Amino acid sequence: MKRFLLSLLVLLMLTNVQAQRKKTTKKVVKEPEPQLPQMTVAEALAIYDFTSAEQLLNYEVTTRQKLKEPTLEQEEKLQWLHKAQMKLNAVEQVTFIDSMIVPRSKVLEYIRLNPECGTITSFTSFFHQPDTMDCTVFRPEMGDQVYYSQPDGSGILNLYAKTLYSDGTTSEPTLLKGISNESEHQNYPFMMTDGATIYFAAQGPESLGGYDIFMSRYDADEKRFLAPENIGMPFNSPANDYLYIIDEFNHLGWFATDRGLGGDSVCIYTFIPNETRKVYLPEETSPEKIRQLARITDIKATWSDAEAVRAAQFRMRSSNLMPQTSDKSDIIFIVTDNMVYGKRSDFRSDIAQKLFDSWTYAKEQLQKTRVTLDKMRREYHSANATRRTEMSEEILALEKSEEQLLAQVKQLEKEIRKAELGL
Repeated sequence: MKRFLLSLLVLLMLTNVQAQRKKTTKKVVKEPEPQLPQMTVAEALAIYDFTSAEQLLNYEVTTRQKLKEPTLEQEEKLQWLHKAQMKLNAVEQVTFIDSMIVPRSKVLEYIRLNPECGTITSFTSFFHQPDTMDCTVFRPEMGDQVYYSQPDGSGILNLYAKTLYSDGTTSEPTLLKGISNESEHQNYPFMMTDGATIYFAAQGPESLGGYDIFMSRYDADEKRFLAPENIGMPFNSPANDYLYIIDEFNHLGWFATDRGLGGDSVCIYTFIPNETRKVYLPEETSPEKIRQLARITDIKATWSDAEAVRAAQFRMRSSNLMPQTSDKSDIIFIVTDNMVYGKRSDFRSDIAQKLFDSWTYAKEQLQKTRVTLDKMRREYHSANATRRTEMSEEILALEKSEEQLLAQVKQLEKEIRKAELGL
């Protein structure tokens, strides 16, 4: 009996040991690491790849939560991403016909608005008062009111209207009801000829970053403006976008932006205003293409109607809406071996002078394209594989633009010589 109990005890001990071994040797299955995009959040944002940026930020939030670290900054970025993604899902189809980089302080000099659409000037020029916040004043061609921006007592820029009297005096300023907001800067107002539709730029919670362009309409019954709407991409971006102006008589528009630029430079884009808003559809346009169109990486990529582009460029030139070349002797033009001109007024032919303006402008665009192309080629060597794929398309587009601009410059040179020599 004792031997039986001893055997039973040994058997139980062996069974328990085996169970413990199975328990300790049970494999621990680790969760697989998520497949993250091969780029940083900043790189993803730079190319408007908001989906990849969201994946990276969510992973960062999860990691920081495990480490008991704060995630407020990442969560705020995620909220911004959702807003930006909504704008990217509705990029307007806009035909851009031209662009130029100019000093920020000279932007108004490069926008030649038809006087029948009104005039836009600096606060300093119009009111003859010092202005340290780069405010603008818009005066319609018809009417006795002006619209302008000015800081209030707390330094916040708001939009105001004033009535101009025939004796040279003005009324007290009145805030634009429905638009003015004590928590955000508002600037660069522009009123359409209907006297009801206003565009302006604002910095606030509904902006993608810096200034964004907004639109509102006046409700005559309520005697106030309706809630402003962000006009979306491609006009707005994470940078400063402002000074949206429409020339209804020449069917041209402009807006200014500092996206992709450093220092005190801005880019002025000229575009054909749409009668109705139409967006790029994902089933017709690839996500990569939509991102490029939203960023306006190549204006020629927006040229779906070549005839409309040619007509708009003609209107811009023939209506004197293109900035004319300075008369300084800083540009050399060889007419013949014995005729070398150094300024616009050297040309005797009016046609040659106008062609000279176009030639100078084309040369500026060619130089700008070459600078951008050189910068992108240098960045390409240090970029990752994903970014290189994006940049390859942009570089090819810029190389094509460079080729076309060079051909345009050479053709204009021939036309200038023929016009000046009467051939």
